[in-house]
Amino acid sequence: MECPNDTPLFDLRKNSTQNFLNALSDFRSLYAPIHGVVCVGLCVFGILTNIVHVIVLSRPSMRNSAVNCVLTAVAVCDIGTMASYLIYIVHFVLQREVTCSPTFTHGWMLFLLWHVALSITLHTTSLWLAVAMAFIRRMTLRVARLNSSWQRPKFAWKLCILIYVCVFIMCIPSVFVHEISLYPEGVWQPAQRCSQFYPANYTQPIYTFTVSKEATANNCSLFKLNIWMIGIVFKVIPCILLMILSFGLVNKIRQAERHRRKLTNVSLNNPNSVDGTSHTKKKSYKSDRTTAMLVVILAVFLVTELPQGVISILCAIYTADVHKYLYFHLGDILDLLSLLNSSVNFVLYCVMSSRYRQTFWMVVLPAAAHSGKIVYRRISSRFGERAYNQSRNTHDTNNFVTKDHIDPMLLMTRWHGTAPLLCINKQATTTQTNLNFTQLALQRKNSSKVRNKEYAPLATEAEEHRDECVSAGSDDSRERVEQL
Repeated sequence: MECPNDTPLFDLRKNSTQNFLNALSDFRSLYAPIHGVVCVGLCVFGILTNIVHVIVLSRPSMRNSAVNCVLTAVAVCDIGTMASYLIYIVHFVLQREVTCSPTFTHGWMLFLLWHVALSITLHTTSLWLAVAMAFIRRMTLRVARLNSSWQRPKFAWKLCILIYVCVFIMCIPSVFVHEISLYPEGVWQPAQRCSQFYPANYTQPIYTFTVSKEATANNCSLFKLNIWMIGIVFKVIPCILLMILSFGLVNKIRQAERHRRKLTNVSLNNPNSVDGTSHTKKKSYKSDRTTAMLVVILAVFLVTELPQGVISILCAIYTADVHKYLYFHLGDILDLLSLLNSSVNFVLYCVMSSRYRQTFWMVVLPAAAHSGKIVYRRISSRFGERAYNQSRNTHDTNNFVTKDHIDPMLLMTRWHGTAPLLCINKQATTTQTNLNFTQLALQRKNSSKVRNKEYAPLATEAEEHRDECVSAGSDDSRERVEQL
C-alpha cells in the first residue's frame, strides 16, 4: 500500500540496506516452504492441548480458583485463534497449488476478513487475560488471606467478561479498515489436470483483500490510528504490565521464602538439624522452580509478542516500507510466534503445578488406575488428623513423640484449612524437629495479620508437598494405614 507523504524507513541507495533486504528475502524463501506444515502441526497440537486444558481446569477441584477461571478463558481464546488460523493455512497455503477449486473467491475473502478481525480480537483478549491473571496473583499475595475476594471465581469471570467486551470494542476498527475488492489484473482458470471438471475456456473473477479507501484517506490516518492501537494497546502495554507484575510476583515469592525460614527457625548451616536442612532445601527448590517458571512464562510472552508490537509501531510511522519489506518477508514468522504463545500454556502448567498434573492424569487415565491412590490419600488424611490431635496433648514441644512414630514436618499444612497429612516412619522412635508448635500456635493467635501475610504465599506449596508425601509413601506405610 502507498500513503502520500509517508516517511521512508530504508535508504535503498545504501549497500547495507540492500544486503539486509536480500537477507530477509533469502530467509523467507527458505522458510516459506515449511511454514504451512509447521503451523498446521502447532495448531493441531495447540487445539488438542487447550481442549484438555479446559477439561482439567473445569474439574471441581480446580475451578474454585480465580486464576484457573482466567486460565480457562485464555484456553478458549487460544482454541478459537488456532482453529481460525488452521482453516486459513490449509486453504490459502497447503491446498492452493493442489486444489481444483478457485482459492480467491468472494466467499473465501469474506472469511479472510473475519479471520483477521477474529484472530486479532481473540489473541489480544488472551494477552490481556494473562495480564489479569498475573494481577490476581499479585493482589492475592498482597492481601494475604486465603478467603480473599481476589481468589473468588465470580470475580474472575466478571473480569474476563469485562476484558472481552473492551477488546471487542477496540477491535471494531480492524474490520472497517479492510475491504474486499475485485482483482483487475487477471482471472482464475482451472489447471490442465482439472479441466475435465469445468467447461472449456472457463474463467472466474479473482477477489483480493486490501485496505479500504476510507482508511487510506488523509495520508492513511484511520489505518495508522488502528495500527497505533494494535502496536501499543494490544502488544506493548500488555508486555510492560506483565513484566512489572511478574517481577513483583518473583519478589514476593522470595520474601515468602525468607519469612518461612524465619518462622521454622531452620538454618542451613546448623549441623544439628539434618531433617530440617533437608526439608528446607526441598522447599527452597520448590520456590526456585516456581520463580523459574514465572520467568519462563514472561520470557515466552516477551519473545512472541514484543517484536510484533515493535513492528506495528514502525508500521504506523513508516507504513509503506514496513508493509512492502518487513511484513512481506517476516509475516509468516510473526504468525508463528503468535501460535507458539497460544500453544505452550498446557506444557508450562504441566511442568509448573503438581496439582495440575495430578488432575490431568485423573482425567486421562481410567478411574481404576488412580482410585486406589485416592482411597489411600483419604485414609492417610484421617489417620494424620487423629495423630495430630494426639500430638496436641504431648508435653514435649521440642521432641515430638507419639506412639505411632509420626514425622511432623508437614504439620504446618493444618493452617491451610485441610486435614493434616503425615508421613509414617516405622523405624524412628523419636523425631527431632526445629519446629516449636506451641510457640507457633501462640504466634498465630497473637499476630494473625502477620501470620496471614507470611503464610498465605505458601498455601499452594504446602498442598503440593502434602500430595508428594502421599504419592511417595512406602509399602510399610501403606500397610500401616490399611491396618488402621
